[in-house]
Amino acid sequence: MLNFKKISLQDKDVLKKLLGNNADRICENTPGLILTWDVEDGRYMAVENDTLYIATLSENKADFNFPVGADSDALDKIAEYCKANDLALSFSYLSENQKNLLERKFACNVKYDRDWSDYIYLADDLKTLSGKKYHGQKNHVNRFIKDYPDHVFLPFEAGLVPEILRFSEKFYEEKQSDNKLFLEDKKLFFRMLDEAEKIGQLGGVLKSDDEVVAVSFGEIVGDTLYVHYEKALRSCPGSYAMINYLFANRYAKNATYINREEDCGDEGLREAKLALHPVLLADKYFAEVIF
Repeated sequence: MLNFKKISLQDKDVLKKLLGNNADRICENTPGLILTWDVEDGRYMAVENDTLYIATLSENKADFNFPVGADSDALDKIAEYCKANDLALSFSYLSENQKNLLERKFACNVKYDRDWSDYIYLADDLKTLSGKKYHGQKNHVNRFIKDYPDHVFLPFEAGLVPEILRFSEKFYEEKQSDNKLFLEDKKLFFRMLDEAEKIGQLGGVLKSDDEVVAVSFGEIVGDTLYVHYEKALRSCPGSYAMINYLFANRYAKNATYINREEDCGDEGLREAKLALHPVLLADKYFAEVIF
């Protein structure tokens, strides 16, 4: 039977090995996000026969990511574990292909949630901003260069953390919200910042007048650069466009795609992500298995 353990930084190499492809380009199946999930939220992992199992386990329920690996019996092992422990079984963040495989195996109730679809772009588009469709974005970048000629883009290193923390105070003061997802994002951002180098995150810091005005963190998995966190000061016009542009040029040199993750139903965020012209949406499904 599957043997689960709490996820820790010591699992980084195993996660990178087993999640090294991520053909469906679902952001939740990246080492960086898995390692920054709050350990108090009941996140666990198991590895058997070179197959990775990620689950949120509680007293009466188990919520799984789709297993990653070559074990053809992986779904049967999940069902066996849940039945033996009297746990209701559900799956989250399923790609369409994974959803289809699950439905062929089990009777289940499946829900699609547009709010969780990942936005995926051609890396070359965001690196060059070429063509009429990127005219507005290119104008924001050029305006930032004109208005802030002293700006500098720095790769993240631990010595920048105190400056990023001061920036974060300003950012969260500007954004103040009681929204649950906002508060969760805030908590995970600080957790990630504390462990960024150990987790192996790529980071970029945009400064002007010797003050941090934007930061971005992500990682390369397979052919895709995943942008996990991107934050900029609204009081510094163009900083979002600039950090997006510079981060892509710094870290997507050998990437085909850039995944800028979901909008969580935020209308402003959705509008901004659509304005960057994604080439596809990586839709996600959520399923409850009926035993």
